[in-house]
Amino acid sequence: MSDIELPKTNVTAVVTDVFADSTAESADIALEECDGRRNATKSTNADAENMRRMGREQELVRNFRMFSMASFAAMATAVWEFALFQLTPALVDGGRPSLVYSTIWNFVGFLPIYLSMAEMSSMAPIAGAQYHWVSEFAPRSMQRVLSYVSGTNLAFSWTSTLALQAGNALGVLLVGTLIQTIIIVNVEDYAAPRWHGSLFVIVAVGFAFTGSVIGYRVLHYWQNAAFAIHVMAYFAILIPIWVNAPEATHEQVWLKFENGGNWSSMGLAILIGQLPGTSFQVGIDAAAHMSEEVRNASTAVPRAMLLTYALNFVLLLPMILTAAYHLPDLTLALKDDTTYPFVYVLKQSMSTGWVTVVLVILVVILVGSNITFLTATSRDLYAFARDDGLPFSKWLSQVSKRQGVPGNASIVTCAISFLLALIYIGSDVAFYAITSLFTVALLQCYVLSIACILWRRIAHPETLPHAPFSLGRWGVPVNIVAVLYGTWGFFWAFWPQSYPVTASGFNWASPLFVAAVIGALINYAISGRKKYFGPVALVEGRKDE
Repeated sequence: MSDIELPKTNVTAVVTDVFADSTAESADIALEECDGRRNATKSTNADAENMRRMGREQELVRNFRMFSMASFAAMATAVWEFALFQLTPALVDGGRPSLVYSTIWNFVGFLPIYLSMAEMSSMAPIAGAQYHWVSEFAPRSMQRVLSYVSGTNLAFSWTSTLALQAGNALGVLLVGTLIQTIIIVNVEDYAAPRWHGSLFVIVAVGFAFTGSVIGYRVLHYWQNAAFAIHVMAYFAILIPIWVNAPEATHEQVWLKFENGGNWSSMGLAILIGQLPGTSFQVGIDAAAHMSEEVRNASTAVPRAMLLTYALNFVLLLPMILTAAYHLPDLTLALKDDTTYPFVYVLKQSMSTGWVTVVLVILVVILVGSNITFLTATSRDLYAFARDDGLPFSKWLSQVSKRQGVPGNASIVTCAISFLLALIYIGSDVAFYAITSLFTVALLQCYVLSIACILWRRIAHPETLPHAPFSLGRWGVPVNIVAVLYGTWGFFWAFWPQSYPVTASGFNWASPLFVAAVIGALINYAISGRKKYFGPVALVEGRKDE
């Protein structure tokens, strides 16, 4: 019987094929999981690639598109609504002409700032925004120094967080004081104690939290409608004033400067009085802090920021001119019992009933603004905590499975906003102080982040990430002008409203800002330097830095 020859088997080849099949199957499963998560969070391929480059997992859902995010940023800034109640510093220091001119020159001066930030938001579309950009673009040899002193990591991030917290406090404080204003207009003997205003602030904070956290799933649906109301209310207020209110002369509006703050010269008074014009322009970067919730963020966010920047000015300048032209008696307006000169304008142009209606409409719009700004502020806090930059970072960076938002960061944001608003109880110029704090803290963020990308653009342009929105060869001059103008505005925003400086008229922005930096440095010395390395530690191609 002949031997039967069995086929030879290449064991190595079989094993290799088995492992190859297993690896391919694992890769397919991983790809399916990745696609599933991408679909669940509504991310595009570009969004997923940007998050991968920055070493971050997508946790939030990208519900916003370009136009809804532009509406979101417009509502967050609510520029003409806030402007109506920020007139006093410019009217005191500089008068009507200072108010008008500073509004115009600040719009021009902020163009390079927002062009620079639009490019950075295209390169690195992430919720941390400025503090992330500083970390990624700062010089390698100086990253630890900057992180310790004021920038790349901790102190800068603390002031970035402080800026948005102050902005949120500004919104809820305005709502609280406007509720008091409605009572003052209708009840002659109402004394308007400040602690009443603080109680109204608690109510405003509650509304903001409810809309931002509990109502987050529908937040993106009503942004465009809210923007439409924002525009319709604008004309409903502007037109009756031009029809009914007494007017100032052209000379008073364009040439009659005032020095109500008793400064040593008119030029100094005008420069100090530009704070409202500067504050009108800050805050549009709220869109950048929502980058992880915007579909195709590297393209949509910069466009949304620049569109909001342009639309805000189109609405702002006519309203500022309306206010300036309908303040024939500046002294009476500044002494109005509501403390808001624009309410004086309203009283001159309509009945008490209609004044009440207008103020109620403004309160409703500002409540919507508070909801959007709280959302952006909590995302900044969440991002910083995610990078281990704050005490209790793990708790702060938790995303609620039920709401799908960083609820703990929202709770802390509400608490901080209320505490900042308590300045109102002890100071006649609390609104001025918080406006100043919001402005200086944001400008510091803007200047340092733009300075860092300017350095990297000059020293190591090959390391800059790809940006769908790029400044190209104009990057260096645009960044330089942005840094210079931002520094200029930062300097003047610290000044008090009048001289000599009293305790009640003191600008509390200075000690609060310094306290934030000192607090950051203390926290860094105690624990931050041991656990916090900045976002750059996770960025692809930069992890070794």
